[in-house]
Amino acid sequence: MKAIKLLYIMILLFSIDAISQTVKKDRFNPRYHNLRYTIMFPETSPDGKWTAFRKTYEESRDTIVLVDRKKAENVKQYAGVTKFYFTGRSNLLLIRKGSAEMINLNSGVSKSWNQIVSSEFVKSQNTWLVLRGTSSSGTDLEIWKEGDLADRYKNVTSFFVKGSDVFFVKKEAGKNMLYDLWMPEKAIYSTDQKILDCRWSDKGASAWITEKNGKTDLVYISKTQEAFYLSSDTSRDFKAATISRLGTGERFLVRLTYGDDPDKLPGNPDIWNADDRKLELKFHGGDSEEIAVWDPKLRSLRMDTDNKALEKINIGDSMYVISYNYYKNQDYVHQYPDFDLYRYEVGNGKQQYIGKGGYILYYGSTGRFILSNPGNNWVLYDLYTLAEKKLKIADTGDPYFSEDDQYILFETEGGLLRYQTDTGDLVKISLLDGFHSTIVNPIQGEGISAYPNGGQNLYSSKEPLIIKMYDKKNDLTAILSYSCQSGKKVMLQASTRERIDKIEHKNGILLEACIEDYNVPAYIKVFNGSKAKIIYKSNRKDMEVGRIRSERISYKNSEGVDLTGILYYPLDFTDLKRYPMITIVYARQSHFGNQYLRDGFFERTEGLNIRSYLEGGYFVFLPDIVFDKRGTGFSALDCVNSALDAVAGLKSIDFKRLGLIGYSHGGYETNFIGTHSDRFKAYASGAGNSDLVRSYFSYNYNFLRPFYWQFENGQYKMPGSFKDYKELYIQNSPIYSVSEISAPIFLWTGVNDRNIDWNQVMEFYIGLKRNKKEVVALFYQDEAHGFLKRSNKIDIARRVEQWFEYHLKDGIKADWMKGIDKQDY
Repeated sequence: MKAIKLLYIMILLFSIDAISQTVKKDRFNPRYHNLRYTIMFPETSPDGKWTAFRKTYEESRDTIVLVDRKKAENVKQYAGVTKFYFTGRSNLLLIRKGSAEMINLNSGVSKSWNQIVSSEFVKSQNTWLVLRGTSSSGTDLEIWKEGDLADRYKNVTSFFVKGSDVFFVKKEAGKNMLYDLWMPEKAIYSTDQKILDCRWSDKGASAWITEKNGKTDLVYISKTQEAFYLSSDTSRDFKAATISRLGTGERFLVRLTYGDDPDKLPGNPDIWNADDRKLELKFHGGDSEEIAVWDPKLRSLRMDTDNKALEKINIGDSMYVISYNYYKNQDYVHQYPDFDLYRYEVGNGKQQYIGKGGYILYYGSTGRFILSNPGNNWVLYDLYTLAEKKLKIADTGDPYFSEDDQYILFETEGGLLRYQTDTGDLVKISLLDGFHSTIVNPIQGEGISAYPNGGQNLYSSKEPLIIKMYDKKNDLTAILSYSCQSGKKVMLQASTRERIDKIEHKNGILLEACIEDYNVPAYIKVFNGSKAKIIYKSNRKDMEVGRIRSERISYKNSEGVDLTGILYYPLDFTDLKRYPMITIVYARQSHFGNQYLRDGFFERTEGLNIRSYLEGGYFVFLPDIVFDKRGTGFSALDCVNSALDAVAGLKSIDFKRLGLIGYSHGGYETNFIGTHSDRFKAYASGAGNSDLVRSYFSYNYNFLRPFYWQFENGQYKMPGSFKDYKELYIQNSPIYSVSEISAPIFLWTGVNDRNIDWNQVMEFYIGLKRNKKEVVALFYQDEAHGFLKRSNKIDIARRVEQWFEYHLKDGIKADWMKGIDKQDY
């Protein structure tokens, strides 16, 4: 009898244990696709009662979720939505393909529209524009306000929305008539050609016109309805033009694009000279550009013939623009060189040297000051006096000008720096020690298309600044507000290890934010001053994610640099078992430690979904990697070895079953570590370099420049040029140690990769083959750097999984891994 009881107890315990184990989902089965979603574009209704957002799945993003902020359990969903808006009265407008719906959220009453050709909601005017009709009956432009028809214009063919300005084109007596919606009594322009675009300024309008012979023109219409044609002031045909008004005057900065210029096309043979600083222009298809100052009323189009500074930047001043020569100092050692900046007088074309500019340029609201970062330190230039002030402030964050340009705020460690432009006084505003600041609610200014980076950066001193504070070392985030007028700071969100994203604000008030953690799906928290509450939790059916466990591993490399690794535990972890571990390499990755681990095909590293491997019984390790004078490869090897040493005491990790994977830069690191380490049983490397010398002296068709800048001053962070460090480049190239690899390696790439040449992967494969090493390489014919086709994403993910299952868990050897039988020869 005792034996029977014992048997019963053993069976019962075994059954309970079996039930507690997770059944690994086959993520390649379509039934497991699109299970999890991300919260995108959250928006609060004007009355503060509702929050709406878009659900973003792997393959679809057409579902809108509406949440009642007071009764959080009141949640509604709307499918098939392409756009959504809250109206001024907090009605919900849902735009679908060919139709729309407006819902009164208080009463639940809705109104529907169909036969919609196009529509746009002008938020500043609380107006919805709807172009409705059919190709046979014609289309009308309807103007709706809160579900009420305010106006209708018949035979409208198109409309343009530019901020709060709206234009529409009517067909009348065979003519295209251009109207301003807010002053529709009289057409502002008439033509028998097609109007392609329109912009308004307080001095007139400009419209794109396509001429009968297919040529493009640009027209300026003054307030007196007089039309001025750009083509009349230039003898050369152009295929495109952009225009921006200079200050408050009637001069314009015009960028003209010319096409099919035989002199700009590569010849046969194509000649590459050693002193060529414009190599990228060889790939512009014969297009060329010119910049001119256009004064329509004076019939003047001044082309600048001074080659020292042909490029122009409009910073909002009537008298001056910034000019520079993009190519003059180009030696391709940096991604962008320092530029010689000039003050260009629009009235007479005179240029005066200002100083050196870095790859970033910001300007304020008055057109007087510009900031740039030569040598990675901020320099302030005064266009009126040509004075230059080196501020001795590193460009660790963005600068913002006050509305009157009297002050500049710099984001920095611990808070903000406030610089006074007239006195030069610099004041530190302390906010939170150890945290770096980011201003969340700056004033959105104009960007600069004619400069590598920058634009008009402004802040409002009249309303509180919302500032996101981040502690990089400990991966902590906080949110606070700061009043520029009173100096008062208020903590809105205490520091947390959770990831805070998609912060919504209005008039200096924090409304809501999306927050998540690696084992906590994103949720929406709404704020009312220093009070807050959660109104929505996403992915509620993801019950397993809460069981995922991770640990932050602190370690130092051999140079004494403090680093952190993120170690994820198998989902059904128990101390009684030992598990294989896969290490993912790239650069610093510890800031990903609070990112929600979605399953399916959400991947930071091509081919590997962390969640799937945890469910499959693996540890997954993300160590930080930094680079130093030893070279990229040896630095990565040292960091990975130090990270592995830091977890060596964890007996649950089977150190005889370690895998290493990386993609792109991580693929290179995997190749190198594989040729210099015996700690791993299998490797997987995607789109990785193998020969630094060859890559250094290659032309990169993604960046359209010689690739050596990436090694000397870019991602590879080598200590200098190949000329000065020949042995170091060779020693850090995996191909030169290819015979030393001691474990099987799986390689893949896309043959259209124009960033890391696919031949780098082929070269490494050939080297491994010549040395009789175990390797399988896949070359996808229709992919580039980063796979786009879902079928290929699924394919590579399946093969990576099969690779590690076989080598680390004694799984079945897939047919594609078996090679060619000898009998086939």
